[in-house]
Amino acid sequence: MFSLKKIVFFALLITLTTLLSIFCKTANKVIAEQVKADFDQQLTEFQNMVDQTLFKAVQNRNEKAIKQSFLQARAKYKELEYYIEYFFPSTAVMLNGAPIDEIELGENLIEHPTGFQVMEEIIYEEPTKENRLELLNEIKKMQLNLQRVSRFNAQYQLTDAQLFDAIRLEIFRITSLGITGFDTPNALQSIPETIFALKGIDRVLEKYDESQVHQTIASAIAYLEKNSDFNTFDRLTFITQYLDPISKKISLLRLKKDIATAASGSALRDEAVSMFQPNAFNVDKFVGNSTLFISDAKIVLGKALFNDPVLSNGGNRSCASCHHQAKAFTDGLTKPIGIKTGETLLRNTPTLRYAGLQRGFFYDLKAGTLEDQALDVVHHKQEMNGSLTLAAERINTAKRYQALFQKAYQDKAGKADPWKIQHALASYIRSLSPFSSRFDRYMQGDQKQLGADEKKGFNLFMGKAKCGSCHFAPLFNGTPAPLFHKSEAEVLGVPATADTIKPQLDNDLGRYALYHYPQYKHAFKTSTLRNITKTAPYMHNGVYKTLEQVIDFYNRGGGAGMGIKVDNQTLAADKLNLSKTEIKQIIAFLGALEDLP
Repeated sequence: MFSLKKIVFFALLITLTTLLSIFCKTANKVIAEQVKADFDQQLTEFQNMVDQTLFKAVQNRNEKAIKQSFLQARAKYKELEYYIEYFFPSTAVMLNGAPIDEIELGENLIEHPTGFQVMEEIIYEEPTKENRLELLNEIKKMQLNLQRVSRFNAQYQLTDAQLFDAIRLEIFRITSLGITGFDTPNALQSIPETIFALKGIDRVLEKYDESQVHQTIASAIAYLEKNSDFNTFDRLTFITQYLDPISKKISLLRLKKDIATAASGSALRDEAVSMFQPNAFNVDKFVGNSTLFISDAKIVLGKALFNDPVLSNGGNRSCASCHHQAKAFTDGLTKPIGIKTGETLLRNTPTLRYAGLQRGFFYDLKAGTLEDQALDVVHHKQEMNGSLTLAAERINTAKRYQALFQKAYQDKAGKADPWKIQHALASYIRSLSPFSSRFDRYMQGDQKQLGADEKKGFNLFMGKAKCGSCHFAPLFNGTPAPLFHKSEAEVLGVPATADTIKPQLDNDLGRYALYHYPQYKHAFKTSTLRNITKTAPYMHNGVYKTLEQVIDFYNRGGGAGMGIKVDNQTLAADKLNLSKTEIKQIIAFLGALEDLP
């Protein structure tokens, strides 16, 4: 039995704990309001830089002042990037989005790019009267967009959870995009601009009175100041010894301050503190709704269907006929063999590894979900020449499938239907993302997993070679961090043959064959580079047999750099000037992306 004194003691303890929690949450709310007010002040400074310094420099045609004021304005944007990207993502695209047209399919709407990246292209080309007028116009657009941010922010009510999530995602953005030159390909200011991005984060965290995080950020900034050269910067060290530790300490601070995780818009788990940690991704965030969520039973069923020729009307072809597990679910052919003898399909067989962690499927991105992909492949006359309706009838006569369907869909009858078949296949493919490579193990703390050439290869990949500005870490496909909300296609100018003397553009029109926008001519999905050592030959047409050939193609500046006329090439046509040693080091790193059993 409890004594009266003990009862009173516990009551007081509970009351004190409750009051302390209320006090902390009230104090945190005050901090969130302070952060918002500080952002307003910083935004005003940013607006003045654009309105006064940059605008006047362009008006006066002072080229030195134009570059100087442009870089100062970009640095201020980076300081505010965590906030703008999180709370105003649509406006962030107009302030610092990629310099390519955004096309809204079905609405016949083309959004032309604007913002810093467009300005950078103009500023770093030969100045003319025309392009300086174009630059003034871009500045006017930015002025309007900054005014929009100011108006929206006045109406916004932010929380501590959102602030910590915004900061968490900014660390991931720096890791995957910020230090690669993704948004400053001409000025190559990635490293100094990262200093300002970290300072912006630090301004917020200082208000939570946490010296340990501040010290770690200060150390990271000191490292950046000492190692500012874009081509030689050691990104691997910076990520593992500075950015990841910062992220972990921020997570501990959030817990210490009793701040909940936010329901993030990222495909990473809300509690993830590193993009490289085990189970960082929530595969269910890549699907539309809870009816598509993955389960072990669906995976088992999907694997059985994947390997069963029952899906084809002829009973002679399964998904595994073209997607061999030993070859990372490719087939090793230039182009796959069709149903009919002597017939080949249009494009090279892509890997299914990590296919579940993207937003578009097939080289032309014609399918929006894995379920749609399964439907297309089964019904395709050259691939499986099947019918999901007829396949369901055949499956329902096989007793071994009844229990599998019962368990997967809690269906007493255990009956197959077209939708369940599609979804089971999709669930199996969603399970093919093990993150078990030596690179993953290194990033998770096993420093013995990578050799010197592999480390140098990663740094080249993310830096001088600019591979990481299209094949985004950690997926190394065209689905960019930190949200992973879209998958990109690029125009590379891939040739029809491996001839480098008189190259000819491959005649496959890519996305343009489906959607007649000139921007889509010869555009193809950016595939993952994980397990690339197993997936030769390469490119949509299988034109290159070795990784040396692939990197040589990029080293020359793609098709345009080789002399092919590709007016809409999105890959920079500039030569990369990679040495033979550097190419070998990049290939060594790519080998470290091969999944292990």
